[in-house]
Amino acid sequence: MSQNTDSNNTKSLSTKLRIGDILFFQDFIETPEKLFSKPDTEEYFDLIDYMLTDYEIETAIEARKSAVLSLPHGLEGDKEALKQVEKALEDINFEQDLKGFLDFLAYGSYYFIVNWKEENGFLKVESIQPAHPRYFKWDKKGNLYYKSGNDYKKIPNYRILYFRRNPTPENPYGQSILKACFPMWKLKYETINQLFAYQDKFANPPVAGIKKEGDLTEEKAQKVAEDLAQLQSGSSAFFQGLDDVKTITPGTGSAEFWNTIRNCDLAISKAITKQTLTTNASDTGKGTYALGKVHKETLEMIAIYDALYLQRKLNITLIKWILELNNIKGKCEFRFDIPDEADLEDIFKAIDKGLAVPEDYLYQRLKIPKPKPTDKVITSIKQPLMMSDIGGEEDLNFF
Repeated sequence: MSQNTDSNNTKSLSTKLRIGDILFFQDFIETPEKLFSKPDTEEYFDLIDYMLTDYEIETAIEARKSAVLSLPHGLEGDKEALKQVEKALEDINFEQDLKGFLDFLAYGSYYFIVNWKEENGFLKVESIQPAHPRYFKWDKKGNLYYKSGNDYKKIPNYRILYFRRNPTPENPYGQSILKACFPMWKLKYETINQLFAYQDKFANPPVAGIKKEGDLTEEKAQKVAEDLAQLQSGSSAFFQGLDDVKTITPGTGSAEFWNTIRNCDLAISKAITKQTLTTNASDTGKGTYALGKVHKETLEMIAIYDALYLQRKLNITLIKWILELNNIKGKCEFRFDIPDEADLEDIFKAIDKGLAVPEDYLYQRLKIPKPKPTDKVITSIKQPLMMSDIGGEEDLNFF
């Protein structure tokens, strides 16, 4: 009886996970072909792939991803439901998958294939594989299809996770955060090419021969020009018929190229993370603590926005699928712990002004264990602490 029940359950699960029919004719909404109004001829996704090789873009995107993943997160819910969902996810590196989900920021949308496996009638996630957005199409009714050979198939239930940034009915593929920084990236790209050409030309500066009086025959002039072209740094030569040899040097040097590149990097960082201090202020020496705090808070707000979107999508897709497919009763959700507490610096300022704050709360916020009555403690440090200072029977107290 039990074996027959398991067989029926497996058949039911297989029905839920069936592959959709092949689609031969469909009025799809085309993917964006251009990232900007006047780009080069690169295809949309190829251009994004190429932009992601830029060190400033890669660093800025990683900073935005890290800001999201630094927020405390995990599963919450009823004890039994929580236990079952954790069991369904135990075979994958969910933390790594979370980082991968954030690729939708760069591409506008990104897709993931959820592979399931059955263990004793219980469906577990075997893997979550990224699938490049170029293999997916949306129709005008909001249905999603995936490419299979030369045809497109409607996505089956419980199989495709997708994440999109600011989709609209006219552009269901979402909007890449790289669109805002494309003009600066394009300028930087062209400036770097010009810098390479400049350095190639002036690494060994060209020289010119000067003849004050008399004429050189065409044959001799050609011979002198060929000899001048062969001059290398540190070499010497004698040219008959010339009064002087001058080195041709540019008027400005490469400084203007580098200034343009640095300004482009600042603009790129700001377009992606909405701040510039993280990677650039240390170079200029002009960053201040107050400005750094503002930039940090700005990035945190962007991270919270991204995190809340990720949280909602996972709860209405992957977590919901696990509950439904395994007929799990009870509630379970994936959640980010969004901070709503005051900054520690502001708390200390309030204490200085007489506000009473529980001691246990400060230890908790600082992640420092509260000392026991028998513990040796340090209450103040006004000079460098040496290893020889630690020890002895009395409490350590530096004034």
